Amino acid sequence: MTETTSVVVEGHSAARRVLAALLIVLTANVAAAQDSQPSSSAWQFLKDKYYGDHAMGVVDEQFMSLEAPANTPDAAATPVTLHFANDPTRAIKRVRVFIDNNPSPLAATFEFTTGAVPITAIDMRVRVDRFTSVRAVAETAGGDLEMRSTWVKAAGGCSVPPAAAGSGALGEIRFRPSMDAKSLQVSIRHPNSSGFQIDPRTNAPIPAHYISSLTLQAGGKPVLSADLGISISENPTLRIATDRPLPTPVMIDAVDSETHAHYSATMADNRVAAAQ
Repeated sequence: MTETTSVVVEGHSAARRVLAALLIVLTANVAAAQDSQPSSSAWQFLKDKYYGDHAMGVVDEQFMSLEAPANTPDAAATPVTLHFANDPTRAIKRVRVFIDNNPSPLAATFEFTTGAVPITAIDMRVRVDRFTSVRAVAETAGGDLEMRSTWVKAAGGCSVPPAAAGSGALGEIRFRPSMDAKSLQVSIRHPNSSGFQIDPRTNAPIPAHYISSLTLQAGGKPVLSADLGISISENPTLRIATDRPLPTPVMIDAVDSETHAHYSATMADNRVAAAQ
């Protein structure tokens, strides 16, 4: 009887060791999977909210492509670039940029003006809070959807303390055109506080305060408008490229989320006149 009991106990012990080993392997595999790709649950919610069951194209890189670093050097200012084809038969009317795992995933919504100078690229810098998919979804005038995405590893981009104040007034807008006038960088001096930062001097939370929208006109006609959120980096900077020189004057109008103040600037013949 004692010998039989000993065999049973040893058998149970061996089974427990096998189960423990299996649990270790499974846990390691799950951790490896989580480290190798971000969760997609947020995107399923966002897709249902904004697009329902509408089919999306995902392979035509000539029509639209998205670039972002796999490991961002600066989680609070991660570069994201969108490239677009100039295809009149599939004219883009709207592009949304999502950062799935950010506290506020919809980073920007760009509305393209029908018949305006075709936009071929948009560069921006965004906050990335943790390992996530960054996505762009384009909607054509015909109602088709195209989605591009890439993975970005980051940590804490939405809570990085603000940079030390530099020179310049709140809402000051600066233009930097390219030599061929087919590309224009627009920078707006603004803290663009996310609502998840702590003031390093007082240890108090910093309320959300950001540029909520902007419009771009060229030659007196609208070209682009954008609704922006807390995921856009401090001192928002956008670069817009077109397939031909932007007609002048070029005018930017940006709106403050808290004060609703309009910050405006006009560029004409490479001279900038700004007004707040």
